[in-house]
Amino acid sequence: MIRLVVDAAEFGRSPTTDAEILRTHAEGIVTSTSVVGNSPRLAALPAELSGAPRLGVGLALALVNGPPVAPPASVASLLEPTVEGGPPRGAFRADPRRFALEWLRGRVRADEVERELEAQLERARAAGLELDHLCTVGHLGFLPGIGAIVERLARRHRIEGIRTDVEPPTLTWVVDPRRGVELGVLSGLAWLTRRRLGMLRHGPRSWGYMEAGRLDEIRILETIGRMGAGAHELICNPSRHPSASASGLGQAAASPDLSALRTARVRTAVVQREIVLCRWRDLY
Repeated sequence: MIRLVVDAAEFGRSPTTDAEILRTHAEGIVTSTSVVGNSPRLAALPAELSGAPRLGVGLALALVNGPPVAPPASVASLLEPTVEGGPPRGAFRADPRRFALEWLRGRVRADEVERELEAQLERARAAGLELDHLCTVGHLGFLPGIGAIVERLARRHRIEGIRTDVEPPTLTWVVDPRRGVELGVLSGLAWLTRRRLGMLRHGPRSWGYMEAGRLDEIRILETIGRMGAGAHELICNPSRHPSASASGLGQAAASPDLSALRTARVRTAVVQREIVLCRWRDLY
């Protein structure tokens, strides 16, 4: 049996995209979403999600893009400096790769990472969100040290699912060498992270990393066709699509990624392969 979670990532970035996610849950195959941990709109999101009780909800913990939830002075190493060596701007670094480099150089403090992610989790829980999985914006949870912090927080808050797996190599890695190298590095980091984590179950094999921002009907059908028996997750990240606003936090146009998840061909393929659509909480 193939069980499939279809997760529309980063709910809370844009009201327009949020509405499209909810529509694709109602009319297509989206079964889950991941709320951005530092979204300025987080307090309003439970009301938006209340109309979709069958939609699974996780938290995309953020260490890049936007403001911190914890007091800025208490997480200074996570923030973008004004100039080299200068005081922080009050917002996270924008580039996950830059964050990873600074983390590996020892310029980001582990205790401040845990303080910020704890603050995001506590705020989400206080807002009334019932979370069934954790992931990280920019997949920074695949950094072994960050992954250990995420697991510790998941245990503390009794959240069973953590995204730690990566799709197997495909010809796409060869066709697009730059993205193939990036995914190869991500896959290696994910493997190292899983080796250092405990017995907490870490969820299904996840697909869609290479297609982030450019998922379409053909890619969805190809991915579904490659899935074997077991638990899988297909990630759609509409905020990465070129139609999204430059800031990622304002209004964004409707995402073709989400439109593709509503097509008759995709819905028919799910039925023909006898795929059971589910949420993260249904896997445990």
